[in-house]
Amino acid sequence: MTHLKAFCLALALTTASFSAISVLTPVAMAETSEASTNTTGTFVKKSKKLKGDWELVQREGKTFLVFGDTFRAAGGPDLKIFLSPQSLADVTGKTATQGALNIGELKKTKGVQEYEVPAGVDLSAYSSVLVHCEAYSVLWGGSDL
Repeated sequence: MTHLKAFCLALALTTASFSAISVLTPVAMAETSEASTNTTGTFVKKSKKLKGDWELVQREGKTFLVFGDTFRAAGGPDLKIFLSPQSLADVTGKTATQGALNIGELKKTKGVQEYEVPAGVDLSAYSSVLVHCEAYSVLWGGSDL
C-alpha cells in the first residue's frame, strides 16, 4: 500500500508540474511576441569609420531602428540617421538627403541605441539607412534595407 501511495503522489506532482508548464508557456510566448524583428543588416563604411549591426523591431504598434552593441562610428559634427530611397551603392554625401527621411540625430558613436520610425512611414519606399553629417554633406556610410 505504501508503494501505491508514493506512486499516486508522484503522479499527482507530475500532473501538477505539466499543468503549471502549460499555464506558463503561453504567457512566456506572449511576452516574446510583443517585440518582433522584421529586417536586419550591417553598416558599411563609405567615408568614415562605421560598422555594426542594426534591426527593425516592431514593438507596441511602433517601429524602431535599433543599433546593436557592435555599432561603432567615427565621431563628427551634425551626424544624423536617414532613411533614403537610394541604395547605399548609389548614394553620396551630396545626395544623401534627397528624398530622405531624417529620423534623428546620432545619439552616440558606439553601442545600443534606437530610433523610432515615425508612424505612417511606408518603409517599402526606402532602400537604405544612412549615417550622414548633414552640415558638411559627408556620408559616413549605411546599409541597404
